[in-house]
Amino acid sequence: GAMVEMRAVWVSRFDWLGDYTPQKINEIVDNVAYAGFNTIFFQVRGEADAFYNSAYEPWSYRLTGTLGQDPGWDPLGYLIQQAHAAGIQVHAYINVYTVWLGCDPPPAGTNPLHLYYQIQQAHGTTNGKLNGLQWYSNGNVVCGSSEYQRSSPASVFVDNHLMNVATDLVTHYDIDGLHLDHIRYAGSTTSCDPVSAAAAGVSCFSTPPNGYASYEDWQRAQVNGTVWKFYTQIVPQKAGLWLSAAVWPSYSTGYNNYFQDPKSWLGFYDGEAYIDSVSPMIYPGTFNCPDNSGWTQSVWYNTVADYQSESNGRYIIPGIGTGYCTFSEIETRINMARSIGTAGHALFSYRGLKNNQYFDDLHNGPYATPAVVPSISWHP
Repeated sequence: GAMVEMRAVWVSRFDWLGDYTPQKINEIVDNVAYAGFNTIFFQVRGEADAFYNSAYEPWSYRLTGTLGQDPGWDPLGYLIQQAHAAGIQVHAYINVYTVWLGCDPPPAGTNPLHLYYQIQQAHGTTNGKLNGLQWYSNGNVVCGSSEYQRSSPASVFVDNHLMNVATDLVTHYDIDGLHLDHIRYAGSTTSCDPVSAAAAGVSCFSTPPNGYASYEDWQRAQVNGTVWKFYTQIVPQKAGLWLSAAVWPSYSTGYNNYFQDPKSWLGFYDGEAYIDSVSPMIYPGTFNCPDNSGWTQSVWYNTVADYQSESNGRYIIPGIGTGYCTFSEIETRINMARSIGTAGHALFSYRGLKNNQYFDDLHNGPYATPAVVPSISWHP
């Protein structure tokens, strides 16, 4: 008989960089199905853009070289068709607060208009800087060569936009889930924008806002509120829709430095859950051979066991890196997840599996027995 276990693989927009074709989608689905996965987290929104036909955001420039240009095919639509035919779920993976990579503005005049300009119109500017983007305490907008400009989590306007984007996805595409990434602040001092100040009623990191024990608690409440809106407004639109999030691997670091509190989302504190699963991203940013990062097997195990013990009956789908130079690093972590009793696990990402030719290892090893995705009992 089949196992009950989510076996997910992240396919980010960088996993098929420069080869944005239906043929590449075929390759991805063929390899993923052969390996024994049953779920794909497919990135459809990187920087307030779309890898699908969106009513609210322009086509990604990566597809054609031009923001807003129709590529002549629909990556998400085609992937769903192929993956479902192979018995694989598709969860639409979106970067939540990211607006645009780098410090320049995106191209203007697209239809739909890029969110950057909608934020500019909704919240205005101060000294040429958008009030609705995250600002550092020195007054600079958060951005960099490899850092996004990000929206202020306090912006109700952006929350409403995100709900429109998600509703559009759930309504027009047969997705099985919605997977949230970058659902956090950029850093420990990045809420010094005018929108945050107006919403909090105090300047950043000063006295606690009314009703909160600390300014940091207020920040966590802004992120929690966005997750809560996805769960209460989007999940009920489709039976069985699975809401998940990729989260900082160290809970304390995420909580203190990025104001991300997944244990609140899981209902650990008060029994009130507003997410179906969380995936701590427990893998290094760079892989060396052998792996010499801090994310050792024992740290991985302890991190997962901690999340699992405080998950309030919701699902933990821990992240496993794919850039290891030996497959045993992956297999050991899969076996650890099984021994801890998680509802599955997720591998980051497709490109590492392809580069290391690990599809056979999965097929012949930990995925030799087929698996079905666990069902969700706590909502329709």
